Amino acid sequence: MILALLFALQGPLAARADTVKTVHDAIRYDILIAVSDTGSHIVGEVETVWVLGSDAPVVVPLDSAMRVVRVLIDGRENTRVHRTAYGREDNIVYIPHDKQAGDTLRTRIRYHGVARDGLVVRTDSSGNRTFFADNWPDRAHLWLPVQDHPSDKAEVNFRVEVPFDLEVIANGTLVKVDTLARNRAAWQYRLETRIPPSNFVFGAARMAVTALTPASCTAPCVPQTAWSYPKDSAYAAQAFSVAPAIVEYFSQMVGPFPYPSLAHVETSTRFGGMENATAIFYAAQLYPAKQVGEEIIAHETAHQWFGDAVTEADWHHLWLSEGFATYLAALWLGHVHGDSAFRAKMRQHADAVFGKKGKDGVFVKNPVTETPIVDTTATDLMGLLSTNNYPKGAWVLNELRNIVGDSAFFAGLQLYYRRYRNGIALSSDFEEVMQEVSGQDLDWFFTQALMLPGYPMLTVRWTRNGNAVDLEILQVQPPGWGLRRLPALEIDVGGKLVTVDASGATTRVRVPESRAPEAVVVDPNDKWLLQAKVERAP
Repeated sequence: MILALLFALQGPLAARADTVKTVHDAIRYDILIAVSDTGSHIVGEVETVWVLGSDAPVVVPLDSAMRVVRVLIDGRENTRVHRTAYGREDNIVYIPHDKQAGDTLRTRIRYHGVARDGLVVRTDSSGNRTFFADNWPDRAHLWLPVQDHPSDKAEVNFRVEVPFDLEVIANGTLVKVDTLARNRAAWQYRLETRIPPSNFVFGAARMAVTALTPASCTAPCVPQTAWSYPKDSAYAAQAFSVAPAIVEYFSQMVGPFPYPSLAHVETSTRFGGMENATAIFYAAQLYPAKQVGEEIIAHETAHQWFGDAVTEADWHHLWLSEGFATYLAALWLGHVHGDSAFRAKMRQHADAVFGKKGKDGVFVKNPVTETPIVDTTATDLMGLLSTNNYPKGAWVLNELRNIVGDSAFFAGLQLYYRRYRNGIALSSDFEEVMQEVSGQDLDWFFTQALMLPGYPMLTVRWTRNGNAVDLEILQVQPPGWGLRRLPALEIDVGGKLVTVDASGATTRVRVPESRAPEAVVVDPNDKWLLQAKVERAP
């Protein structure tokens, strides 16, 4: 989508640091993919409807492994097509035109080849060929001529031609299956909702399909299915039996499910799960090990709201997708297993942020914490799949919830979803919504939570002073991590819960208490991502 120059004039939480800058707005892709009867070769034809942002040529990335054989503009031959180097290995299709900003243009690119990545062709454990797209973060252009950036969301229609013995899943709703010559079939799917190119997927394999029946629905029921290799169908039916309840829970919490249906698909994805809109892909190796648990199902399902329907406008704001999905999955665990399960999961997420013990038993700090969540200097997109954007991002939401209260927090989630559904957002947009709903100035919180590295490290010293206990709260984290504000920080002083507005390097408070406390516990209810050490002053 075309983004206003205003973004560049706002604060860092509104900054778009990606080097990819979209000029024209792709609003719909009609994709034809024909897979070969044997081997990995594909033939593709992609028609794109553009709304032009200027009179500049349309530039579409497509990997050099794909040979372009024809390009049409508005249905006519274009002899002015050039192919020039794109990066170190990739190519682009460069399409001049004679139209102006605001005009609509249709391009059609026909090509063929063997994808080096992005479309994975393998054999399953039974020796059958499988084709599965695996686009995240920007691998779609390795097999599709698309503007491969999350900000340029578009509708997508698939026509996939395959041997007759393969089933096909793709984004959206199955429109029809046509019988073709030579024992082949064409499967057509349509999704009339704009999604990011990383979500443009299809899968073709020998599959068993199981309908997932919800126990009840307070909102319109979302048709859901489990697609698996035939030998895994019984396990898939059992593992995904919880999926309808998860969709129902998030629908009530956030808002209506954004798509017409949802499929859970066993695939060759390199990730444990990939949240493609309407068709979540799960790694096949999870199935024989029976490791498709409710947490991964909840995480990937939550992405249908945050990541797919509401998409980060810039890769560096990935926490708006991964942090949200991680937190909503923890909320699901608390919903079904009790608050203790939620708190245990959040403590596990905190431990992942802090670090872990090495093989020698020595604790090693997590090096990712040396960078902020919104790190505009990052250039390795795969490196963004880190503890910063997952568990630390989830903790940003947990802290925010405790600052504004449950009512404002969940009202804010719902408004954020309604306002940016089927569109894009930056961290500043989420901040604006939460300020609007809570009536609080939250700029300080979002700045420290997203733009500072690390987390608070506290040393709390206490001493008896007559009929009181004096507390001295020191922030001792590395200077480069900055100092935090911790409003309403809870401290249990011998069974008496007190709240302290801690800020700066040192905060002092006197607590009326006639006896020396047996223990002093900082943040006993796990409201902040912090580490604390308690000492009795000499």
